[in-house]
Amino acid sequence: MLAVLASAAYFIRTVLRRLRPMRAARDRNLGFDRVARRLWSVFAEVVLQTRVIRERPVAGLLHALVMWGFFAFAWVSLEHFATGFFGLDTAEAGHSWYADFAGVWAVAVLAGILGLSYRRFVVRPRALGDHLSRTSALVTILIVTLMATYLADWLVLDPPSESWRLNWWVHSAALLGMLWLIPNSKHLHLVLAPVAIFFRGSVTSSMRALREEDDDDFGMISFADLSQKDVLDVNSCVECGRCTDNCPANLIGGTLDPKRIVLQMQKGLLAGGDTIVGDEARISRGEAWIHERELFECLSCGACEVACPVGIEHVGFKILDLRRGLVSEGRTSSDRLSQMFTTMERSPHNAWGVSQEVRRKLLRTEALPIYGKGFEWLLWLGCGCSYDAHGHEVVRSMQRILDAAQVSWGVLASETCCGEPARRTGNEYLYLELSEQTIGALRSNGVRKIVTCDPHCARMFDVDYRQQPEFRELGIEVVHHSELLAGLVDSLPLGGSAGTVTFHDPCYLSRGRGVVDQPREILRGLGADLREMEHHGERTFCCGAGGGQLYIADDSVELPGGRVNHRRFEEAETTGADTVAVACPYCPIMLRDAAGQAGRDEIRVVDVAELVAERLPSPGAATG
Repeated sequence: MLAVLASAAYFIRTVLRRLRPMRAARDRNLGFDRVARRLWSVFAEVVLQTRVIRERPVAGLLHALVMWGFFAFAWVSLEHFATGFFGLDTAEAGHSWYADFAGVWAVAVLAGILGLSYRRFVVRPRALGDHLSRTSALVTILIVTLMATYLADWLVLDPPSESWRLNWWVHSAALLGMLWLIPNSKHLHLVLAPVAIFFRGSVTSSMRALREEDDDDFGMISFADLSQKDVLDVNSCVECGRCTDNCPANLIGGTLDPKRIVLQMQKGLLAGGDTIVGDEARISRGEAWIHERELFECLSCGACEVACPVGIEHVGFKILDLRRGLVSEGRTSSDRLSQMFTTMERSPHNAWGVSQEVRRKLLRTEALPIYGKGFEWLLWLGCGCSYDAHGHEVVRSMQRILDAAQVSWGVLASETCCGEPARRTGNEYLYLELSEQTIGALRSNGVRKIVTCDPHCARMFDVDYRQQPEFRELGIEVVHHSELLAGLVDSLPLGGSAGTVTFHDPCYLSRGRGVVDQPREILRGLGADLREMEHHGERTFCCGAGGGQLYIADDSVELPGGRVNHRRFEEAETTGADTVAVACPYCPIMLRDAAGQAGRDEIRVVDVAELVAERLPSPGAATG
């Protein structure tokens, strides 16, 4: 009894010590909305192990066998200690049906843990790291001991023999050993993962709003800036490396490793560190834990968050918030980053550095209606559709479609960048300045509904802007153009077929907004032969432009794994489709470049709106 109480007390005290920074955290980032959906996520991902199995089916199933086995053994363990409490002499020979049930699970757990151990210590996948984890070895030994002693008790030994007593004590020691080992290792995720999963956001790469009442909040700089969810996350990491396996920047040979980011934050937090990010000198002296260059390789695509089986949010709450802290302190060394900020600060206030006259010419040439009283939808062009030649084609297509569907719509006479590149690269002040201008324009024009072809803009309006009361009070509905077109395509007079098409899911649409089905509904409505790439839906692979990389990436640097856009185009090429459909103005820039580099310019890269417009009757053609 004393051993049980001492072990339980140590377990609780150590867990509370690991979580103590949550008490001092100034931000919670703990959402209590959508409770039913959150509880379902916990059930599906913890009890059913869906995400673990989906990511790595073989290893995931082995892990699930161990987890399910411990669920089955919960009652057995209670009975085991109850026997010790009432006295070993009271034990009787014989087995219940539940003992037989647990015996079957003991065999399954042994198969699972031995399979995982073989993978961990013999196969040694890159994602698990080069070092041999002593705690993993100890946990393996303890689990094997627990299962072996149970099987011996079930199949061979009968109480109250001396061998049975010895076996009982060995089993007890292994159980209590788990209570001492779990809170001091990655296996703490067994306790914290359900909580982290419950509080995980509904979409990836979300950034917190700076505290309005705190003039010293400039983003994440020190460990004191970690939110309660951050503390949960860094202590929940299971070190499986799924985040790293799915990170496009890492896969091409970059220094960014989402797993390492989280583990370095964990080490710094446990060591009582102050500053999180620093240069090589500060890191070598133990004064900082993460290098700046790692953070600015991030594409903010959210692939790491979707892959994570324990609910860690790597991007918005950590990587992007650390970028914000660096920029606010003026501790960034990238010339391209500084150049982008300068370009956006000056007129015409867009990261492209293109004159507003380009946009005005588009409005004049195509006679785009100017939004005013009585219009239903504002078509927000965004920088991509305002200044890029292909973006102009998308606007023309939207004009034909909306007019054919008799939708009441218009565009603003003048737009300011919504500030997405600035916020994703850490310049919160510039973002707030640009968003203030945009919100003012929306208010003065009485806008109530926005449709945009840019999922980055849609995400900014529907998530980031709603952090500002000035925008929330406007009550504006925001949709991506694929969402609107999916509801219109059946009513349009479409002809012909779109042919063989593969759809590239933009990260900020599929993962950042949760829109996956609507673009495919459009393509099926066009009679397309839809062929999916290996990575699609929320499992999509980034085109390489997100997180500000379109503007700040140094294309002169050749990484061993090539380029992200080339990898993505290779997937599209493998499908055999003659058309790659997109739904973001950044993606065709990246994929067309990759197609040209591959000598495959005959493969079309077009927006879903263009495919719809191509199937409409020509202007003036008879429709009867």
